Amino acid sequence: MAEMLQDLLNSIYQRIAQLGQAIQGLKTSLDGLNQNIEQKISNLNEKLKEFSEEIEVTKGKHIEVLKDIGESTKLELTKIQEGLGLVALETLVKNLEEFSKLSGEVLNQDTVNLLLSEAISSVKSMREISQNDV
Repeated sequence: MAEMLQDLLNSIYQRIAQLGQAIQGLKTSLDGLNQNIEQKISNLNEKLKEFSEEIEVTKGKHIEVLKDIGESTKLELTKIQEGLGLVALETLVKNLEEFSKLSGEVLNQDTVNLLLSEAISSVKSMREISQNDV
């Protein structure tokens, strides 16, 4: 009976030892899994950081490219305006408007009457001088 009890205890002890080994194996597997997960998270964080930096660099480059395109377009439009004579035409139109305004002022009725009066007066004076000389 003592021997059976001894065998039973040995069997229980062996099963406990096997269970301990299985638990140890499970712990080792969990540790490996945790390490693997930490490595994946670390890699993901590194990729996100690189991606974020790339976005910043690309954003800056796009803004610079758009600025350059805008400046080039502005210069080309200025050249086209000058080439088509639009600037000279605009200046001519302004000058004609000024001339029209001045002409309107000069040719108003009072000025015309004054000029005609002076012309008639001059003609009369010249007639009188020429008649006195004769």
